[in-house]
Amino acid sequence: MKRVDVLLGLSLSILIVSNAFASVESTPLYNKQYLWHEIERAVAIKPQIEATVDSPHLGDNIQYRLMKSVGTTSVYQHYQAFYGDFPILDSNLVIARNADGSIRQTMGKWIRGVVAKLPSQYYSMTNSALHQVVQQMEIVRNAQRIETRKAYVLQDKQLLPVIQIEAWFKDHHETLTLSAIDLKVISQHDNTQYAFTSSPLSNSGYQVGGGIGGSFKLGAVCYSPSPNSMQNCTRYQFDNTSPVGKELLFEDLDANAIFAEFNGYPYVIKKSQQRCILENPYVTTFDAKISETEPVSYLCQSNNENYNKDEIDSTYGTYYSYSAANEAHFNAGLVMQFFHKNLRKIFPEQAQDCSDTGYCIKPLLQKVNKHTILGSNYASWDGTYANYGPGNGGYEFYSLTGLGIVAHEAAHAITQWNSSLGNGDIDRAINEGMSDIAAIAALDYYQHASSGSYTQSQPFLDLFFEQPGQYTNNRKWWYGWDVMAADLPARYFELPSWDGRSIDHWKDFTSTKTGHDNGGVLRKAFYELVKTHGWSIQEAYSLFLRANATQCLFSGISINEFGYCLLDQTEHMTVADKPASVIAANVSDSLAGVGISTGIGLSTLDADTWLNYNTVNYDLSRLDSDLISQIDIVWGDGQVEKWRRSDNTAIYPFLKRKKVVTEDKLMRFSIDVTTTDGTSRSAFNHFFSRKAQTCAPYTNSDLRHSTSLSFGGHQINDLPAGYTGQFAAPRALAKNRDYVLNFSQDLTGKLVSVFFDYNKNGLIESEDEILRNQKITGDSVSFKVNQKATSGLGVLRIALTTNEYDYYIWDGCGVVDNGQVLDVMLDIDSKNLPIISDFEIQPLDNNRVKFINTSQLNVDKSAQYLWRFGFDNKISTEKDPSIVSYPSAGGTFNVSLEVRYSDNSESDTKFDQITLSKVDECPAKISNSANAGVFFIDEIKLFRYSTELATLTNAQGHNPQGYSKFIAPNFEAEQRSNLSVEIATNLIPRSTAERLLENANRGVRFTIWLDKDGDGKFVESESSFDNDPNYSYWLDNSECRSISGSEHCRIKATKSISLPRVSWLEWSKDFYIRAKLEEYPAENTYKKDSCSLFDYGEIHDFRIKVKY
Repeated sequence: MKRVDVLLGLSLSILIVSNAFASVESTPLYNKQYLWHEIERAVAIKPQIEATVDSPHLGDNIQYRLMKSVGTTSVYQHYQAFYGDFPILDSNLVIARNADGSIRQTMGKWIRGVVAKLPSQYYSMTNSALHQVVQQMEIVRNAQRIETRKAYVLQDKQLLPVIQIEAWFKDHHETLTLSAIDLKVISQHDNTQYAFTSSPLSNSGYQVGGGIGGSFKLGAVCYSPSPNSMQNCTRYQFDNTSPVGKELLFEDLDANAIFAEFNGYPYVIKKSQQRCILENPYVTTFDAKISETEPVSYLCQSNNENYNKDEIDSTYGTYYSYSAANEAHFNAGLVMQFFHKNLRKIFPEQAQDCSDTGYCIKPLLQKVNKHTILGSNYASWDGTYANYGPGNGGYEFYSLTGLGIVAHEAAHAITQWNSSLGNGDIDRAINEGMSDIAAIAALDYYQHASSGSYTQSQPFLDLFFEQPGQYTNNRKWWYGWDVMAADLPARYFELPSWDGRSIDHWKDFTSTKTGHDNGGVLRKAFYELVKTHGWSIQEAYSLFLRANATQCLFSGISINEFGYCLLDQTEHMTVADKPASVIAANVSDSLAGVGISTGIGLSTLDADTWLNYNTVNYDLSRLDSDLISQIDIVWGDGQVEKWRRSDNTAIYPFLKRKKVVTEDKLMRFSIDVTTTDGTSRSAFNHFFSRKAQTCAPYTNSDLRHSTSLSFGGHQINDLPAGYTGQFAAPRALAKNRDYVLNFSQDLTGKLVSVFFDYNKNGLIESEDEILRNQKITGDSVSFKVNQKATSGLGVLRIALTTNEYDYYIWDGCGVVDNGQVLDVMLDIDSKNLPIISDFEIQPLDNNRVKFINTSQLNVDKSAQYLWRFGFDNKISTEKDPSIVSYPSAGGTFNVSLEVRYSDNSESDTKFDQITLSKVDECPAKISNSANAGVFFIDEIKLFRYSTELATLTNAQGHNPQGYSKFIAPNFEAEQRSNLSVEIATNLIPRSTAERLLENANRGVRFTIWLDKDGDGKFVESESSFDNDPNYSYWLDNSECRSISGSEHCRIKATKSISLPRVSWLEWSKDFYIRAKLEEYPAENTYKKDSCSLFDYGEIHDFRIKVKY
């Protein structure tokens, strides 16, 4: 099929990816300057017209579509990979450009290669049919709304077709990814983020109001637009032991403040008759106890005060909080004004609140007294509403409407409206860390713009008390103190790990921790930027907000790419009297202190570098060694090495090398290669080294299920009950190869879980899973370490348990009950791998067979191969014999591959057998089943001249083969008569249909044949009696209809044929008619292509009866 972006004249910016790879690869782009010219050559720099998943079919290449471009002097272009019409998840590519259009940095992943297409019945469904199937699934049974889309994920170097579901439940929002092959759940994420106008406002009925807020801890706070305006509140006292209400004033005289009309006072309501409604252009507040659809309203009293003593008494007596609605409305107004002020500073020329080329801020919708899925002690952002729980009466929490909590949840909204962060573990850490930072910055804004007697109260002074080094007192740098009953925070900034969960350094990152815990590194970096380098809180916050709002961030971002996004903002920052170089150095230093590297350097050398625990590895084998004159290696812990051609030493050991380095240290690795023409190129990487072992699991009720284990030729004996770690002597194993794990006895009914530490962080996490709670039958199971494993050291964990929940992942170490766990160090793709002959067989058409050599051997040793194919003494000594043509008569053939080292030190032979059928001399099928639903015959009618004889309902729809064979029911035609076959295609975009029907370049062909001699072949002489392939096609306007806002129509065509003579002795005879629809067929093949494969279209063979 021709690319429909050409057919439709679409103006998409598309990065075409090379098709010269054996599989689909994902290459990280950060700091890879040597790849820039490849990307630059392919990317068209032009204004973007938005591409969506509704765009038409774009062919079979993997392509990157420009999704958005933000900025003028500093531009961030966001691309996403698509295969055909559907996106590849987690494939974002971001190009940072200078004002002159040159590349400054690339981030994200470059996905490229040849796609092995997998059959998927659910991909062929229409969107409405798929939606109906998904709705019946138990996993979304209670969802109030669901949306589905088709996509792909990269898994083991293949694109797996998936269905992505967005599901909105009553109190949370989930994203589920299902296999499009069998609808099994691949991943499931809770998208709920837990916190734990130009005309005057008064002209539209907006006024200021106020009332009581606060809690037992904060005291009674009287939100007051002017002095002495909330007199009911300032006289209120719950009982003799409770404080009297104290006045809180707030003023921001910035002329651009969203509530400047009211001197920046944020408790703004809409007055309708005598009702005051907690609603304004930036904040609407609901009380979930009363109504989740109608905003809170009250009877306006003097100065629009919200005061009802009985309600306040009742609420305080139950929750020890005075009024969640008042508190939330005041705090949200303050927070939204704070965010708006800062966004306006970043984009001073922006006139509207939402722009594709600037910031976006929308009205904040919030619900108080909202119980989340986790209970009453949580606050959350669910993608639409900020939700605040009522707490539990001061036992642990007061109403979760404190200013820090409101700012945190509103900051999640700001992130959603402005950046493209996703659901990954790093994305969540960044999202939560930035929301915590926003909370501290909003509190700082509140502290310096507030006045009134409340600001002299002890709770206000406690909230902003600062005593560095004393984590029990340094409350200004606490998050969540104001809603907690105890004198404690939810999270710390000065040293995040004080809470017992958060991390202070990125080396401790693990996906088993929450985004709040991993976000500790951002809190710590922010704190150091302020306290060590002397930035103000507002200056430091502006840095983080700018990185967010300028849309440098993207889904799937790495932590070092996030560091780059922060550093990239420094040229736009003004910090006291600091020069630009010092500002950048401050940021780099603060980030480096928490393990985020920014000064890595741009790699101009195509080299693979990676870390396995305490071993740094590099691979230069892709380079032409004859052109290298010198190699300089800086391992990062003081060790340096050099190779020079002039020293007359062998270069081979320096092309692929590894080195054990100092543990628990940042390794600043670099390698420089100088070629014979004097050119020098370098590669850089930063690693945190660690011990070559994993964190031991916590065990309870140790059992001994197996006294020994064996796999891959390795035997491990005398295993005790409970946990065993064997790290000293790595066992050689190959990735992407099936191995059998043998036990010492029959373990039928027991469960086995197998993990591999893919990211070499010493922790066992969910993404390390190979097998999970697989029920054992007999004394063995199979497992495979997949393609994403890097060569070298890596720990394999094997857990044998009795029940489903006996092993579970916790903090990266794991917990095991009633079980036995073995951690064993592997050496993946080691030179010491035993030689194993192996190959895969892929049958092709016409008895052609493709052989793929998957043998395991030491790649550093010379090997010889001998293939025997089982017919005519045919052999091959090639490593990969590629495609072999077998006899067309078919049969059973014995195949073997012998592999041996050239020094005869080791050899192995594999035997296999293949059975092939007789070659079908006239195949009828589509070349690629994934294309079957694009363009097909949806209706066949039979005519004699203008008289309709039959409608063949069997022709409706399509199947993956693009072919069907059926009998025309109850149909008879007279011999030697004319029969016309009329077809209608499926609905396709009208513009596509019109281009296919262009007379000068007709892109559609319909042909019919009748197999007169019954030999199963359809030859030219048996075709229709016309000689014009472009004759009798039309677009049926009567059946056009709108689909997703675009007009779709059917193409119709007709061809006629003379029916053969039937003898009176036979009386009647059956014949097959072949009807073939094809898009853009080969030229000069009309009537000769009945047996040719086709890329887009369909064939129907239907049997008719011809009578005497």
